[in-house]
Amino acid sequence: MNKTKTLSIITVITLIFEYIIYYLFLPALNIKSEGFWFFIIGIIAFVSLLLYAFSMIAKSTSVKTAHGSFALLSVILLIFIITKLASTVFFRAKTYSKLISTYITEHDFEDYSATIGNVPLLDKDSAMKIANRKLGGLQDVISQYEINDTEQITVKGVPTRVACLNHAGFFKWLSNRHSGTPGFIKVDMNTQEADLVRVDGGIKYTKSDYFSRDLTRYLRMNYPTKIFWESTLELDEEDKPYWIAPIVDKTIGLFGGKEIIGAVLVNAITGEHIEYSLNEIPEWVDNVYGSNLLLDQYDNYGIYQKGFWNSLIGQKGVRETTSGYNYIPQGDDNWIYTGITSVGKDESNIGFILMNKRTKETHLYPISGAEEFSAMESAEGAVQHLEYKATFPLLLKIENQPTYLVSLKDSGELVKMYGMINVEKYQIVATGNNISETLSEYKRLLRDSGVSVSNIDSIEISGIVENIKVATLEGNSIYFIKLKNKANYYLLDILDNKKAGIINVGDKIELELEESNDDIIPAKLK
Repeated sequence: MNKTKTLSIITVITLIFEYIIYYLFLPALNIKSEGFWFFIIGIIAFVSLLLYAFSMIAKSTSVKTAHGSFALLSVILLIFIITKLASTVFFRAKTYSKLISTYITEHDFEDYSATIGNVPLLDKDSAMKIANRKLGGLQDVISQYEINDTEQITVKGVPTRVACLNHAGFFKWLSNRHSGTPGFIKVDMNTQEADLVRVDGGIKYTKSDYFSRDLTRYLRMNYPTKIFWESTLELDEEDKPYWIAPIVDKTIGLFGGKEIIGAVLVNAITGEHIEYSLNEIPEWVDNVYGSNLLLDQYDNYGIYQKGFWNSLIGQKGVRETTSGYNYIPQGDDNWIYTGITSVGKDESNIGFILMNKRTKETHLYPISGAEEFSAMESAEGAVQHLEYKATFPLLLKIENQPTYLVSLKDSGELVKMYGMINVEKYQIVATGNNISETLSEYKRLLRDSGVSVSNIDSIEISGIVENIKVATLEGNSIYFIKLKNKANYYLLDILDNKKAGIINVGDKIELELEESNDDIIPAKLK
């Protein structure tokens, strides 16, 4: 075999190998992508081995050529390692600390607005349980599809988790590939109701599809040079499903300082895709910035402001986020909540932050008190005979007091009770079978501890209208509203609630009312 023929064979084999590796791993063709470097290194290593093998077996290529290929591989590996190290916090600590610094503003707790009215009462695991239970009750889809994950979004101010139905394996995809998956499941994090929303035409582009309709491959084929953050499913203002694929740039060295510079929106039904710059992304999109990305950036800010060595020795001013987080809706945006603690002081927080997942806006509230996991243990201890587990807390303002709200779940991930723990006076722990009962007990404990509490125990609730009854009293219409999953009827007087006459079954409404154990409770529309 002559040298020309040997090199032709090696070239063909290499091209086949290159295509297979690219198709399977889909690296971005971008010098800032580690995957691209691994791709190039893998190809050179493969060629080097081929050259060496042919030089030994067929004697048609020189060992010198193989050695030259191995030398090239060594040089590229060395360049990669050096540039990778040069991009780390060891050399660029203060630059890492500035990634989010301009987005942080400090606020007084008086400005904090999260109350019981519209915060999620479930966590991710409980939402998954409810979504799978809903799927299990749908006989036409249960054997064909499954749910692998849910995404937290805010839909018209309501905290919601949405889950795409995925094909339950390759052969079931073959059977359903023309129609796609029937839709997605929405879980209302307040009412704990789940619904399968069927879409016309079916969802054709998912993470469980194969070949050209696999979402990751579809994005790579259309945007070969883009580095993407994890794609998430979201709903536009008309409940149409879209995949949101944030675009990443590396801003520190060649590989460090991940930052979002835009996003690609893919219509999950048609596959239509549009690239947006950061300031052009539609306002209904929630998850522009990944949760872990934002938390990592804040940790870099808290840990490395005074340099790398200070983070290890002395640790002056070093602080970090607690090892958990939750979501709080504010308006139509989705905000991450987590606590801030000094390094080495694991039992208490020095404050907490809210981080906007669409804009990266970060609010810092300096408040000292119990750390979240201590609060969770306190709530679990109050019902230890039931062996319930607490969810990661949400921070609320109740009677102007910073208060942790936790849900207490049984072993089946179903919410059975609730707990409220005062952040600053964490010995105040209230539990109850529902939010109203828990709030009443919490206020009683606050009052007993000397905290001034309002005389009227007013609470806010929201839900889906299940039934409406109308009566006339002294010439005025009285509306009796029943909400899903509520045993009571709520009485709305038309004189105080001008919009009561246009409420329909199926509408979502918000009510303000006084605590009561009565079957019929006077209320006002929010």
